[in-house]
Amino acid sequence: MVSRMNSITPQCLGIECEGDCPYHFKGNLNRVTIDGIDSEDYRLVLFFIKKGTRMPLHDHPNMSVFFRLVFGKLNYRAYDKVDHKFKYNDFVDDEYHEILENKTRIQAKKSKAIKLQSDDLLFVRPSTNNMHEFVAEENSCFFDICLPNYTPLNHSRRITYFKEVA
Repeated sequence: MVSRMNSITPQCLGIECEGDCPYHFKGNLNRVTIDGIDSEDYRLVLFFIKKGTRMPLHDHPNMSVFFRLVFGKLNYRAYDKVDHKFKYNDFVDDEYHEILENKTRIQAKKSKAIKLQSDDLLFVRPSTNNMHEFVAEENSCFFDICLPNYTPLNHSRRITYFKEVA
């Protein structure tokens, strides 16, 4: 898998220009789903993140994600959820909606803070580095292979955004 991910070039993904491309960097954060949009099994997504933009703190519940920075530089911070219940979204739908509505605090510990550069790879597991955020130091592009895909109708694999509090 790693050798295949490393062999993907910007040109393979249809990117003719890199950090200076006005088309891909019109907005601060642009997402292009390459494959798997209607699949529960997987999803391949290409992200373009403009210099200075922050991708909000979010999770990939009960999912593994293979990440590769195609070009650019990103500051990356990751957290691990402490409580097993939140780590695996181990609750019913009504409880999930109540957690969101009440803005319940979730304990997490910082697990990684690094600067990513072109061609760096990351592996997010359901229990490790699963909450994370990025800040672009320069116009950047990365892709995620999500296994399995998000399931918006089921809380067990629905993306949640978080706000860091002291």
